Amino acid sequence: MKNLELIKNICLDCLKEGEAVLSTKWLNDRMGSIKIANPTAYVEIQKFKKWKSNCNVLLNLLGDLAKPWIEGFRGDKVNTMAHSKEIMGMLGSICETIEKGYLIKYEDLIFTEAFSNLIEQAEYLFGQGYILASGVITRAVLEEKLKNLCLQQNIAFTKTHPTLSDYNQELYKSNYYSKIEFKNIDHLISIGNNAAHNAEITKEDIAKLLEGVKSVLNKYI
Repeated sequence: MKNLELIKNICLDCLKEGEAVLSTKWLNDRMGSIKIANPTAYVEIQKFKKWKSNCNVLLNLLGDLAKPWIEGFRGDKVNTMAHSKEIMGMLGSICETIEKGYLIKYEDLIFTEAFSNLIEQAEYLFGQGYILASGVITRAVLEEKLKNLCLQQNIAFTKTHPTLSDYNQELYKSNYYSKIEFKNIDHLISIGNNAAHNAEITKEDIAKLLEGVKSVLNKYI
């Protein structure tokens, strides 16, 4: 995942800041001159609000991957000790998820769902006879998948805009997959490029592209 180390460091910083916020605990144990039997514990409001803002930066960086934790951070909850501890628990969960590599796997699930929807659109268009449109969508799915695989493998590019062939070449060079797989994907790229450039192409070509890309999606989840 892109900037995974940055996200982890921000999460650790938020945990450290949270410890400082918890240390400002105070009790609202009086109502006028009357002492409350079971007082509510609070934390210092300014430190709490600053901390919540920094936590929101973390959530924004996580984007869709923040879904398991977003409800706990959402809303204008007050600066109680209980809520502060709840936030600390969620931050700890995010850090643990990153360290165990589960965040990348969850990201893959999100992309897989999105890719599946696009492939369904491509198959529908193919069935309706719009083979070029089907090919263009399928090529875009392949490009995004190879791009994400490169990000997961921390493959860096000197080009500002790497091509599909660049992604395929670098994944092969990094031993992510075999030469046979490299050639299979290279063939799919060729078909996809022909569709994108409105070159001469057959229905059989697009059928191969669709089946090939679905195979890649299933193989490299």
